[in-house]
Amino acid sequence: MGVKAHERYDVDERRLVANASEALWTDGLIDIVIDSAMPILDGAQWNGVPEGAPPRWSERSTAILALAAMALRNTRTAALTVRAGYGPEARADLRRLREAAGHANEVASDESGQYAENWLHGRGKAGKPRAAFGSESKDLWKLLSGHAHAEFRDYAHASADLDDGRRIVHHVGPRRDLLWDNVTLWLTARTLTSVLASVLKVHSRLDQDNFLRMATAVVAGEQRLERELADAMTATSDGDTGSSNP
Repeated sequence: MGVKAHERYDVDERRLVANASEALWTDGLIDIVIDSAMPILDGAQWNGVPEGAPPRWSERSTAILALAAMALRNTRTAALTVRAGYGPEARADLRRLREAAGHANEVASDESGQYAENWLHGRGKAGKPRAAFGSESKDLWKLLSGHAHAEFRDYAHASADLDDGRRIVHHVGPRRDLLWDNVTLWLTARTLTSVLASVLKVHSRLDQDNFLRMATAVVAGEQRLERELADAMTATSDGDTGSSNP
């Protein structure tokens, strides 16, 4: 009896996860950000409203901690999905993570706590997912939303090719796309960093030294990623398509 499909996928997924730290330079960056997140989330926990706290302090603190916990779960899910060889599918998790980051920024910026209260109850602008992205992120919203839904165009760009006979070949099993897996993991790390910055804005008493060191590493990663994207675009213009992703 031959190897069953699920057994083959299991083997391939385990191999990709095991090799992710060597194949993807962003793999270690994700771990650094996650390790930096834990003491911040621990410090943001609270038990009782402090004396002299401003109105809606509890709502603001509840919302920012919930968003940070949500963001950390989304980060872990996205990272595991990329590591296992399903990078395009991780973009749905990244979409939700970006949404959480947008809400976290609004919660941190609104010291009155009104946005936090609205978000907790799903009211007004705070209850609309698209609003959390902001107008400047329209293209990213469209890209990530396409992967969050069953839309042919985005699926085909990321997970299918045309053979010599112009027939669609579907890539069902896991596979590594070095450039776009690094892009997805870096965006994930950057977005969680943004959420953590919002937590520190709400709870300014927390120590920020470790966060600042981590954020420096994320910024340095952006510079490397920009070089890799530029090289990929040059290779594409020269006729070497390399990646099937958009």
